Amino acid sequence: MAIHRRNFLRGALGAAGLAAASTGLGALAPLVRIKPAWGGGGMATRRLVLVGIGGGLRLRESLGMAEGATMPNLFGTTPLVTGFGSGPAGAPRIAPEYAAAARPLVLPAPRATPLHTQGTLVTNLRYADGPPGHLQGHGCLLSGSYNMIENRADARLTTPTIFEIHRKAASAPSTDAWYLSNPGGFYRALLTSDHPLYGARYAPTYLQPPGVMSPLVPIVTSGKRSLDVGTDALPTVPQHAAEDAAVARLSAVIDANTPTWDRDDLFPHAEADEAGEVQNHVGRFFADATYQTYFPDAFGIGMRAQDGSLDSTPDALTVFHAERVLDTFQPALLAMTLLDVDTCHQDFNGYLRAQQIADAAVNHLWSFIQSHPSLRDETTLIVMPEHGRHLFFNGQNPDSLGRSGIDHGQGDDGDRNTWVLMLGPDIRANQVIAPTGITQTGRTSGRYETIDAVMTGMTLLGHGDRLAGDLTTANKRPGLVVEEVLA
Repeated sequence: MAIHRRNFLRGALGAAGLAAASTGLGALAPLVRIKPAWGGGGMATRRLVLVGIGGGLRLRESLGMAEGATMPNLFGTTPLVTGFGSGPAGAPRIAPEYAAAARPLVLPAPRATPLHTQGTLVTNLRYADGPPGHLQGHGCLLSGSYNMIENRADARLTTPTIFEIHRKAASAPSTDAWYLSNPGGFYRALLTSDHPLYGARYAPTYLQPPGVMSPLVPIVTSGKRSLDVGTDALPTVPQHAAEDAAVARLSAVIDANTPTWDRDDLFPHAEADEAGEVQNHVGRFFADATYQTYFPDAFGIGMRAQDGSLDSTPDALTVFHAERVLDTFQPALLAMTLLDVDTCHQDFNGYLRAQQIADAAVNHLWSFIQSHPSLRDETTLIVMPEHGRHLFFNGQNPDSLGRSGIDHGQGDDGDRNTWVLMLGPDIRANQVIAPTGITQTGRTSGRYETIDAVMTGMTLLGHGDRLAGDLTTANKRPGLVVEEVLA
């Protein structure tokens, strides 16, 4: 049921209601849990899915379509911002020498009506503060706070992540909050903060979707010394409930007789039943003799292999496995990082192709959510780049069309001007907006910012007051709710 945005704000900003709700979870049931509603102020949203396009995506290529319509499912084929053309953008401009050498993309036909018409697109979002770098940008998406975190796997944010806030406020299990990224690398640093009231005990479940090395796991565990891939059946790791139960009992005995390490709080860990659920989920990948569970041909997005089958890209793989998590666990909060576009540092044509993959994959994700009876009427999807890219080329691998790689990090307008697309039951449909005159103490942009998109999502989930309070206590500027997007 749609609500007026004033009623939404009145209900969402009621701290007493949030505090009362934070104590309401009962005992945990098995795999598919019936969880209390955490949407605030009578909202329909019960689940938040956040897609961060990592590595940086410029307005020029995405909404401006200056190199063709690279994201037709999300944005159609006519530019949505001025300065880069006004008529139909046509197909992506791939340099002929690159097109001749590259493997063909596998993409479904674009949707007839672009996805942005089902929700609200803010075309002038500003990544206003801090370095436009990988962990800094994605750290902002996952905490609602501009930051100076270093690009290291052992680095930590000083303010709590959205995962920690949700799990603590909702007394939620680790399987109610997920983060997916492929490759993992230093993005795993964003699971938890070093905030003294949060930390690893409120970490989400993390999944790096199985990639090219994963099929080696069953080969190694099989004990085989040699393998003829032409004739031998590829080994699997079978799932046996009795064996799994025996291993769990043995692990419990070992754990019970092992002294507790006084710094155990440094590492994310789950309760035994939660770990078992995740183990069963992942175990299905390794038990499948066809290997289609890793990434099935039926997904229909990726690159064409020489034998005609479908090969994944990291982004296509991430979205496929995000859909599997949503189907199995139906978590209240799931975030993922898509990183294919970061090839732009040295490969501009690959950057354009990666936008096509991300576009098709996000459309597939939304279609999956809308086809799922437990998700379609309760899920809000937020899609946005972690930041942009420089306004200038870096000279790496120039092509015949006069283009080369593009970096990010210096903080020019190409780095900081970005967008956000929101879809869901509480989001106004068919809006393309660029609000100005937005005021707040410490805000110099006059526009909505990345932190506002995060605040809006967390407020829809019922955690806006808690996020604002934690940031204010840490002397950080909290985001605003983007009122214009609300139905």
